[in-house]
Amino acid sequence: MPDCRGGRIGFLHSFAMTQDYIMRLIEQIAAMLAAIIAKRRNGQIEEARQDLEATCGQTVGLTLEAVKQLSPEALASHLCDSGGNRYPRSVILAELLVQDAEILEAQGATQEAIPGYLHAFCLLADAYPVLSSEEQAIYRPKLDALGAKLEHLPPNPYTTERIARLAATRSVNHEIH
Repeated sequence: MPDCRGGRIGFLHSFAMTQDYIMRLIEQIAAMLAAIIAKRRNGQIEEARQDLEATCGQTVGLTLEAVKQLSPEALASHLCDSGGNRYPRSVILAELLVQDAEILEAQGATQEAIPGYLHAFCLLADAYPVLSSEEQAIYRPKLDALGAKLEHLPPNPYTTERIARLAATRSVNHEIH
């Protein structure tokens, strides 16, 4: 995990100071995601895509296409500029990328969906260690599902490292319980 601003301790301190802002941001994004999902289910695909683009721009200052053109390492580096907001923004962006990928997959564009799933996996894997145990319980199955979608891809050191780290956390969690 890249050391963005003083490492994990710096993040935790910064996170504590901006917790109210982050909670408001997460609530707003959750409402936007719910609206996007509702539009998808109602067949309003173009409107859902427009909402995804707008929310992505508001969250990270990039279009979804620009995000998907970056390498996972470059995207992580871009998000380091968010300081204490890096991990909440990573989770939000991952959720947006999953929605985008699911739309593409539903339209038969399976290959075009892969970059979204890959970025979502890497973003969530990087954020996972700093999530609360309740959040980890939500995101662990999502990470596993994303990992399964990416199994057929050729090995890549960046993603392979995250897969190994998640496998190690699963082993540790099983030993504790």
